[in-house]
Amino acid sequence: MNSSDDSPLTSGESYARLSAAAHDRFEALCAIRGRLGTSHRQGLDGTAHALRRGSMDPAIPSRHLLYLDLSAREPLAAVAVGDLDTATHVTFQLSGTGIRARNALWGSVREAGQLYLEQQKVGVAEPAVVAWLGYRTPNLAGALLNTAARRGLQRLGQDLATFVRLRPDKPHMAVEAHSYAATLAAQVLDAESGRGLGAQALAMIGSAGIPRHFSRDPGRLNVPSANIYEAIAEGDYLAWLGRTFSGRTLLAGHEFNVGPKLGLGLHAAQGHNTSQFRDDKPSSTRGYRDPDTLSLRNLALITTGQAPLP
Repeated sequence: MNSSDDSPLTSGESYARLSAAAHDRFEALCAIRGRLGTSHRQGLDGTAHALRRGSMDPAIPSRHLLYLDLSAREPLAAVAVGDLDTATHVTFQLSGTGIRARNALWGSVREAGQLYLEQQKVGVAEPAVVAWLGYRTPNLAGALLNTAARRGLQRLGQDLATFVRLRPDKPHMAVEAHSYAATLAAQVLDAESGRGLGAQALAMIGSAGIPRHFSRDPGRLNVPSANIYEAIAEGDYLAWLGRTFSGRTLLAGHEFNVGPKLGLGLHAAQGHNTSQFRDDKPSSTRGYRDPDTLSLRNLALITTGQAPLP
């Protein structure tokens, strides 16, 4: 289905109006669900589940659809937790390999909600977090190339530019990127790209690496150097494989701790996934964005302009 009305974030006098228009288009799509292809139905259903009251922790506030784009075979979406028009601190949360709107939208929005709640715990009363699935993420083999990131640059660049336009008061803005999304984040924030986009903080978790020219010259990232952080959890072999076979690299000296801090009741993140913990299995391992981890606590601190815990 060609849905040219499901455009990126390029119009609207406020996020409230933009979201209202997106919800109207969403309702129109729901009315013709049976005529949509499989991947489009999956994206529509994932959106409905993510927006539905009671579908996740009741402490997470209402979600706001920014867009559900069905103009191509792969659905693209962005959903905000919190009020983007009034938030003092805004985080764009980007996901990597295999995480797409048709198969992981609810989980991605829940993770945005968990970061929102953690940001409140570290002292920010009015945060907002955008679960951004605005590009077709690669599969494992494709993650060794920069192709998917290059294809995602235009949409992410448009969405960040719209944020700058709709929030001229310049609230604190951060980017949090998992896995392959780290290379997308680095490229959209490239000071030499001509896009003119920057962030106050950048946190990369489970990174499959960023292009080597950034490691040689971190100043090319339009982010204060002191606010650029990376973390690799114990047992995250996929991140290591991604860097090894892609030729991308990490930024030395920018690590933050994602191990345990049991004195604060915070557990370690393990492996590559962002969410692994199951309430019915208290002994299950935890991912980078799981509640009650030092990883999530430090992500909340970094993305709100505070120093992470050692």
